[in-house]
Amino acid sequence: SGIINSKKKNIVYIKDVFDNSTFRYRTYNVMEAMEDSDKYYVTCFLIKELYSIYNILDKISLVILQRAKWSFELESFIRILNAKNIRIIYDMDDLIYHTKYVPKYLNSVGDYREFAIDSFFALSKRYEMIASISDGFIVTTEALRRHIENDFKKPVWVLSNFLNREQEEESEKICKIKKEQAVDEKFVIGYFSGSNSHQRDLEIVESAIVRLMDKYDDIYLRIVGFMNLSDNFERLKKEERLIFDKFVPYQELQYKIGEVDINIIPLPKHEFNECKSELKYFEASIVDTISVATNNEVYSSIIEDGVDGYLCGEMDWYEKLEYIYLNRDKMDKIRENAKIKCYNKYGNENMRDMITTLYDEIIESIGV
Repeated sequence: SGIINSKKKNIVYIKDVFDNSTFRYRTYNVMEAMEDSDKYYVTCFLIKELYSIYNILDKISLVILQRAKWSFELESFIRILNAKNIRIIYDMDDLIYHTKYVPKYLNSVGDYREFAIDSFFALSKRYEMIASISDGFIVTTEALRRHIENDFKKPVWVLSNFLNREQEEESEKICKIKKEQAVDEKFVIGYFSGSNSHQRDLEIVESAIVRLMDKYDDIYLRIVGFMNLSDNFERLKKEERLIFDKFVPYQELQYKIGEVDINIIPLPKHEFNECKSELKYFEASIVDTISVATNNEVYSSIIEDGVDGYLCGEMDWYEKLEYIYLNRDKMDKIRENAKIKCYNKYGNENMRDMITTLYDEIIESIGV
């Protein structure tokens, strides 16, 4: 009904499933940021709901397929959109849209099981089939833009991931609680893995963390999400120096991030990680937690080392983490700088104009 009664240009996102992070960052947050737009009305439908918009297609200005996989329903829907000359944009947030990247992806996560190989090749082919018949792309980072431009020779726009209001409100509460609490004796390093595709990431920083924990007995490691532990970490777990939390909803995740002293973002250097977005940095910054990240393209473009966070080469982790640990009472300015930067760059209320400009450019460029 919103589309039927809308006097604005209607942008419709299409999604397979309401998954946890991709839907939230790429669709829900956009809809929320555009709620008060006087130019665009943004809404979302699942593929199983497509039947409900067939009779109002003439009111739709642009369809955005968010990480959509090929299916019979989607193919027939696209055929109808093409017949009605409605343009299609593909929104992608990961370097997994083409079979040529699958071996590198599986190698980077260390998954060599036969069924994993089969499923990832099939999945990437389903992405590729839909991506290749779209008129253009929206992606999360400049690195991903370069890959997609090169692979599809079509126009690509960048829209960073950004915060939603619930995250911001919960984070403000967390900061208030932190200010009122007594200083904890424990110094906690936090690693927020999310999914098992980050298994290899922790290996980069493992020896540095183990050395630090052996040297200082008040340092603890908190791992949130899925992770198989190495022998070193198993030993520390037995010593009760390792805090292990299961995957949690995003509002609760902000509390977990807020409870640690350092948020580490270790990433092996390969093209998958170069294409990942900076969300781990801004999620931590708005709860007054310092981030230490691998010095790759995306993080070096956003973090100013020693000013609003820390960047690490492969060999820097021990020194940087020890420095923060020894100077923990001198970190307020870094936390403050990071928070200001992230609200300015990723705050929900700052996104409407940027998204409006993005839609304007797309519509002008591909001739809606």
